[in-house]
Amino acid sequence: MANKTNEVEVANPVAGTCPWRGLGGGHLTLTEIEFDRQLDRLSLWMEEWDHKQRCDILEGLLARSSYSQCQFLWTVTQPALHRDFMYSSKKEFPQLTFMPISTHTSRALKDKMVLHRQHNFHRIKSAYVSDLEEVKNANKERVLPNVEMLELINRSREKTALSPRQPHKTKSSSSLPKLFSDKKFVQTPLCSGLRTGQDNRSSWEIIHSAPPSVRFIEMPVRRHIQDQESPRNQVPEACIASGEGQISSPSATEIILRKKKRKKKLQNASDTSAMGTTLPPESWELYHWYDEVWDDVQRNEFLHKLLLKLDPRQHYFISSFLSVKQYRDFIGLLPENLALKILGYLTPAELAVVHRVSKTWQRLSSHNEVWKTKCNEVKLEIPVSNNPTWKNVFKDNMYLKLNWALGKCKVVEFRAHTQRVLSVTFDRKRLATGSQDKTIKLWDLRNGNLLQTLKGHTKGVWCLSFFTKNLLVSGSYDGTLKVWNLKQGTTSRTLFGHEGPIWCMRRREHVVVSGSQDRTAKLWDISRSLLLHTLVGHSAAVFAVDIDEQGSLVVTGSADRSVRIWDTETGKCKKVIWVSQTTSIMSISYSHGFVACSHGDLISLYKVEKGKLVQTFHEHQKRIECLELRITDPDKVEGVMVSAGKDGMVKYWDLTQPKSVQTFEHGDQINCIHFDELRIACASYDHKIKICDFNV
Repeated sequence: MANKTNEVEVANPVAGTCPWRGLGGGHLTLTEIEFDRQLDRLSLWMEEWDHKQRCDILEGLLARSSYSQCQFLWTVTQPALHRDFMYSSKKEFPQLTFMPISTHTSRALKDKMVLHRQHNFHRIKSAYVSDLEEVKNANKERVLPNVEMLELINRSREKTALSPRQPHKTKSSSSLPKLFSDKKFVQTPLCSGLRTGQDNRSSWEIIHSAPPSVRFIEMPVRRHIQDQESPRNQVPEACIASGEGQISSPSATEIILRKKKRKKKLQNASDTSAMGTTLPPESWELYHWYDEVWDDVQRNEFLHKLLLKLDPRQHYFISSFLSVKQYRDFIGLLPENLALKILGYLTPAELAVVHRVSKTWQRLSSHNEVWKTKCNEVKLEIPVSNNPTWKNVFKDNMYLKLNWALGKCKVVEFRAHTQRVLSVTFDRKRLATGSQDKTIKLWDLRNGNLLQTLKGHTKGVWCLSFFTKNLLVSGSYDGTLKVWNLKQGTTSRTLFGHEGPIWCMRRREHVVVSGSQDRTAKLWDISRSLLLHTLVGHSAAVFAVDIDEQGSLVVTGSADRSVRIWDTETGKCKKVIWVSQTTSIMSISYSHGFVACSHGDLISLYKVEKGKLVQTFHEHQKRIECLELRITDPDKVEGVMVSAGKDGMVKYWDLTQPKSVQTFEHGDQINCIHFDELRIACASYDHKIKICDFNV
């Protein structure tokens, strides 16, 4: 019966208290008894291991720990990041440099305090560790030099050198002040008063005066587990009882002998170790239990007991190790193609944040493949070179949209002609203007320098369009269309057909449509200089024309207050939209199934398929002379529009808003405008050209 009792019951070393285990007491299974025996053995091993060995063993345990164990240890060791802990630990162990570990949370908190101007107090400098080697180096003990002692010795030598005739006096070394004790820290075993649980005042004084590594009160002895020959049943040699229950401290000689014996034992164990490392042989048995024998509950209980056994040096090591392991640079460790695949799922704003994390993340987040994907997801308004840097393309495109919204642009203004400027157009590098002075001039679009002057029309030039890099088409008040060879500066073709002045012209690929005072619009194949159709139906002069993106429809606006839709294949009118009852149609623009027309100071937007009025815009004070429309989403009726008139105002519209986004003042009546994704060009009656460049 006694044997059975010894196997299943727990006898607490302190009489009259509850059982040792903290899970409600009760009977133990054989597995739990074996686990307690293993903890007892580990408790004895911990007393034999020095700081370096403990750190090496902890590194192996942390490498074998799961996420839940790492989270548990990280939560428990959080006080290691507190400056009070650092101060007390540095005072107790001056050989180590205790510094708070810099983490993402601490850095975010510092930035927040700086932002709110709450950082006007002393802050301890923090350590940034990026790999495990830095953690190990930070936890190595260093021998601190006795600075004041060396200074006194140097002073005595200087005095001796200055007074050689004085008799030599021998001074004992004990007369010099010693700020640092020569006795190194020795991890003493637990005294018998703690082991037996007796309330002896002298034993508790020894415990409180001992380093934290021996303050392991949470793991008393389980007598039912131990044999009579167990070293934990015997009073250690280092703790000698003196009197009744009195415990005397071990002598210095005994401590030195015990330390030498322990070092010799550890050296022999390390020499005979199969792995050839400095780890004690017991550590491999611990790794076996931790990795293969114990379950998660037992591992957590072991870690809880282990933390009570460790001193602040090991707590600091665990905290430093986990700070590196927890904030592992997984992007930098992955193959580049996988890292780029992950970064491709981020938004541009998130990539901008990632760019500031580290040099590795900066290089990966700026990779051309990542930003090429982002550029494919948006509509690019800027021209793209043959070998582009896609990040710069995306950035320039974003700034371009922002500049249009804010009205931020670079303005170039210059005097172009001697009389009124009637027409303007441009390509990527050049700008062409036509004037009432019968000339056409070509300008450098970047700086406004004059490149070329073309003469040949007998009256004012009212419309212009670039056909190719070296060909320009113009329409004049003299009733002719001319094709100019820009290389030679001469007229290549002159097209006759209209019986009155030509007011307007539009080109799509090789098809050109022109409108005239003779109440007709004519369709031309400019590549062959061939008249295709004459569009007859208006009862007054045709002031505005346009052609769709495919070249299948022609839209005309007339002084008869109507807008007509024509088929380019047959030359027949398909639809008539009566826009105004009293005012002529002065300008018209077609884009993706929608047509915008100006009559008086009002702009009307129609859907061509149904001939239905979609929206009206009314902000100009005088008659609108010209407008251009760009539809970006026909289903949602989204897009932009630019208009100008006799009030000298250029207005930039967002079709989703009832009011204009930006208004630019020119000063005098504007007769013609032309715009693309980057800039707006205006031709005015004051003989000047004004260019607003938003690509800045």
